[in-house]
Parts: sequence; C-alpha cells; structure tokens
Amino acid sequence: MKKQKNAFSIGYRLKEIRSQMRIQQKEMAATLKIAPSYLCEIENGNSKPGPDFFEKVASEYNVNLNYLFLGNGDMFGAGNKIKLKGFEIENGIESVEELLWLMENSKYFKSTILALANKTVLENEEIIKKGFQMKKSKNVNDSD
Repeated sequence: MKKQKNAFSIGYRLKEIRSQMRIQQKEMAATLKIAPSYLCEIENGNSKPGPDFFEKVASEYNVNLNYLFLGNGDMFGAGNKIKLKGFEIENGIESVEELLWLMENSKYFKSTILALANKTVLENEEIIKKGFQMKKSKNVNDSD
C-alpha cells in the first residue's frame, strides 16, 4: 500500500526541493551518502529518516528546515532556524521553557537529542567504562 504524496508530507517537499534545484534522485542520494532507493522511499512517504538525514539535507543544500518539516517560509537560505508554535530556535535554545516545550512537543527534537546522546556514548564508550570501573573499585575500597 503506497502512502499518498501531498503537500503536507516531508517527502513531497523534499521532492520539490530536488526539483527546484534540478537534480536527479541519484545525484542527491550520492551527495547525502544514501542509496537512491532509500531517497525514493523517503520521497514517497514509505520511510522516515532520522535526524542525521535532515542535518545533511540542510547543510549540503542550505534547505530551510522550517520549510522541510512544516511547509513554512522559504525553501532555501534560512539556515537551520526552526519555528514551532511560537518558539524560534536559531543558534541554540535560549530558555528552559523552550527546552521543555521542545522536549514535550517536537519528535524531531527528541530524536535529535537521542541520536546525539547515543553517538556521544558510542564515541566515548571506553572512557565511560573506565569511569565506571574506577568508581566501582573506589566503592569497594571505601567499604573495606
């Protein structure tokens, strides 16, 4: 069962962006380092990419994420500014209220935070293990 392509979907807007830039799926897929078939799946609404995909699209093609996610604003040139229900995030989160609101209401924000946390843990796995071992041996020595 194919998903319906409409102006409300990220896949549809992604295809519009590609069309506006006059590049083929194969070319965009190569730039984003993904398979052309995966890009096709995204454009058809049959696959939901992770945060890394959106970061690549924004950085490689200067795509306005606000347009890509919500269909608001210009297609290009707005950097990574995202406006969601009254909050505008441009170069960082400026208040605890913004952070809490995003954590509760933005699936993209949640998945981005989880992906970054996972990446950090994987990159620092040895350091984390050593830290746990040191703490464990310290606790054993303290209890003697």
